[in-house]
Amino acid sequence: MKIMIKYKGYVGHFSFDEKTNLFQGHVANIHDVITFQGTSVASTRKAFQDAVDDYIKWHKKYGKESDKVFP
Repeated sequence: MKIMIKYKGYVGHFSFDEKTNLFQGHVANIHDVITFQGTSVASTRKAFQDAVDDYIKWHKKYGKESDKVFP
């Protein structure tokens, strides 16, 4: 089962991986690849938000335009 979360217009999907005992996910509504993981739902949500913030900061730092969010 995949769980959907949203932050700053970005949509993340994650699910539990029994082999690694981690929640693993990715940002679903952009072409760039952003992944995240956590040991609980709360830590996975935080990792998603941190990954999105890092993505936005990196693009601003290097004067690049981040991938546009699509529905």
